[in-house]
Amino acid sequence: MRAREELYSALSKNNIWAHDASMIVALFSKSDLDCRVMGRDYYLFDTGMATAFMILRATELGLVAHPIAGYNEEKVKEIFGIPEDMKVIILVNIGKHSDKIKDFLSEAHKKAERTRPERLPLEEIVYIDRFT
Repeated sequence: MRAREELYSALSKNNIWAHDASMIVALFSKSDLDCRVMGRDYYLFDTGMATAFMILRATELGLVAHPIAGYNEEKVKEIFGIPEDMKVIILVNIGKHSDKIKDFLSEAHKKAERTRPERLPLEEIVYIDRFT
């Protein structure tokens, strides 16, 4: 069995749609692999930036890239042979966009495929000078 198919058993049930992804990328790291300044671990930030640029590049290539956090980290490590001292930070599903909405998706997933999810207004998440 290929690792991608084996990985399906590590995904949460809500991520059944990820079974159609052409590729699932596991991004992982540990604090020792990045700088530490004033006690801050930058490896999570740097891995997040790498994830963002990977998603941006996939989008530029006409692909869809979707990060997910619904997975069993220990199973992912076992399947990919990731060392125990590493942290699996995110999985990113990458594939071609499909015009067909799959029947096995929940109604919530079908709705999300048709429209962009609602976002919080900026005034609820952006603060000037002070958190209020």
